[in-house]
Amino acid sequence: MQTNLKIVLIIIVLIYIFFILKAVKRKYMRIGYLAFWSITGGILIIALLIPNLVENISNLLGFGIPINMIFSIAIFIILYLIFNLTILISKEQKKNTLLIQEISILKKRIDELEKKEEKSNGE
Repeated sequence: MQTNLKIVLIIIVLIYIFFILKAVKRKYMRIGYLAFWSITGGILIIALLIPNLVENISNLLGFGIPINMIFSIAIFIILYLIFNLTILISKEQKKNTLLIQEISILKKRIDELEKKEEKSNGE
């Protein structure tokens, strides 16, 4: 890979890490996800700095060409993220259901108290 391309890619990865840190600081992203995305950025920088690292690893693991290994890893990472997001969504749906039930119970109690108050004021 050409040196100019490596420099541009490293700058892009550093900008990527900067935006991750900015998102965590503004509380757009949980700190737990910071580790995952930071490690991803660090791996990208290491892969760019060490010559032929990706090629050597892909040959060691038996992939025909490095791009096959990169796509395989990317697919597994995406599946992992989708699985984690599905779990998170399920937890949030359960929380929403509980909150809706609690609000309904509170509304019912308020209505009952208002009816009792109207009856006591009417007498």
